[in-house]
Parts: sequence; structure tokens; C-alpha cells
Amino acid sequence: MHTLRHKKQWFGLALLVLAVMIVSLWGYDTPPSLQAQDHWTPGDYERAFEFDGKTRTFRLHIPPGYDGMTAFPLVIGLHGGSGSARQFEDNAEINDKADDLGMIVVYPDGTGGLQTWNSGYCCGRAKAEDVDDVGFIRALIETLQGTLNLDPDRIYAMGMSNGAMMSYRLAAEASDVFAAVGPVAGSIGGQADENSSLWIIPAPSEPVSIISIHGQQDESVLYEGGVSQGKLDAGRVDLSVAESIGFWVEQNGCSSTPQTETTHAGNIIHDVYPCPAGIGVELYTVVDGDHSWPGAERMRLRANDPNQDISATDLILEFFAMHPKTS
Repeated sequence: MHTLRHKKQWFGLALLVLAVMIVSLWGYDTPPSLQAQDHWTPGDYERAFEFDGKTRTFRLHIPPGYDGMTAFPLVIGLHGGSGSARQFEDNAEINDKADDLGMIVVYPDGTGGLQTWNSGYCCGRAKAEDVDDVGFIRALIETLQGTLNLDPDRIYAMGMSNGAMMSYRLAAEASDVFAAVGPVAGSIGGQADENSSLWIIPAPSEPVSIISIHGQQDESVLYEGGVSQGKLDAGRVDLSVAESIGFWVEQNGCSSTPQTETTHAGNIIHDVYPCPAGIGVELYTVVDGDHSWPGAERMRLRANDPNQDISATDLILEFFAMHPKTS
């Protein structure tokens, strides 16, 4: 009996330790609330605030050199469907490049158990519940502007997959805020399924520069458009890369005939569309690329290895640095 009692005690202690480890690993604790009096210094933070009846969480990276005296650019990093702020921050490796360029980066979380964004026609619970993610991102920026010295002419968004779709939606519906966006493996619209109505982002009220990166072998958001073969929102129909880029070429008043350069043994096709001064529309096509973030690590264990000919992170942030707001 004595031995059995001790075994039970040790078993109970082991379960407690395991539970604590699981909570620590999965980050169930809600981050501290964002306070107006927060004094930011270079480093990494987790914060939360209330929006539309929900507690919304985000991660914040402040680069070396920030002292609150000089206005810094802000980049919104949007994870893909079923991803998270932490996962995207770790996999896309944005912070080091942002440090080099003097940019603050904020990584918000989507909503739902498998976190998604409401990009208009996709994805998951965020779309089903019509979550106001455009309003949330606006509120996040406005809240950060109250505590950080941000350059209002240098606010950007970049994202992967569902996060790329959300980037396109932000560029259209918050064109008064964003100078440029960098979607990777996304689309401007489509159908939730083949029986649904077509949804496309609306015309922006102001120009927004675009740098898009997309793999030709992508089966989740097809390069040529069509029915997604991905597991998230199976049966969804996406518009093509040509339709997405064509939309922004027209909206920004650019020429529809790009200047094209093919590099890396024909594997990278770079299209630059002549645009009015200060505006840019560029497309990088990765011929052997699939549904991944070029230059990064695999974002999931069963995902394919991303193409390493280019770095999506470097290309997008360098593009942002060259494209402040023009109006």
C-alpha cells in the first residue's frame, strides 16, 4: 500500500508537470493587455486588447535603434490559415531584415480554433462568422499609434495564403492607411465554393503599391485560378494570379505590359509594371514553387521545402522601404 500510494503521488505530480509544460508550449495564457502608458524599448512583446467583443492577441517586434524620438515604419505580418502570430514570426524570419531596415513588425492572431482571417470569401470560422478583421487591423494600428512613434506614410502589410488574401483586402478597404502590401500565395477574390457568389475586393480609394509572390505549382491557391486542392476550405474557388495583378495594375493606373526578367536558370520570373511615379506593381513567379514562403523554413512538418532561389521576406521588405505612401 505504501509503495502504491507513492506511485500514485509521483504519477499525479508527473501529470501536473506535463499539464504545465503543455500550457507553456501552446501559450494558453492570455498576454497582458495593451496599455496606453506602455513605454516601448527594442525587443519582443505579447499583448492583447478588446475589439468587437473579442480579446485579440498579437506579437510585437521593436528593432534596435527605436527610442521613440524618430517615426518608424510599421509592418503587419499576417499568418496563413490555421497558423498563428508566433508560427509566422518564427518561420518567415522577418525580424532580422526588419532590424536592418529599421521597421517595427506586429504579428496579429486570427480567430477560431484553427485561426483564420475573414478575407471576404475565405476562410474558416472567421469567414463563417463574418469577423470584422479589417476593422480589427485598423484598430490595432490606431492603438499602436497611441503608444509608438509610427510614420503614417509607411504602414504596410504582408501575409501568407489566407494572410495574403487578407493583405489584398486591407489594401483595397484601408487604402487610406496602407502604402504597400506583399501577398505570398494569395488572391483578390473568388467563391467560398462553386455554388457561392463571386466575391472580389472593392476598388481602393487611393493607390497602393503591390509586390506579389506566387508559385506556379501551388495546389492550395492555384496560379491559374480554380478549385483549391488544399485542406482548408476545400472546394473554394480562387481567382488567378493574372486577375489579381491585373486588378492592381488597372487600379493604380499602370501599364498592362510588364518589363520581364527571368533569373535563376529560368525558375524565377520577375514582372515589373510601369506605373505612375511612386507607385509599384511587381510579380515574382516561382516556376517550381508550391504553397510556401520562398527563402523560409517549412511552415508545417508535412509541408514541402520552400524554394530557396529568392527570399520573399527580403524582397517584400526592400520593396516596402522604396514605396512610402504617395497621397
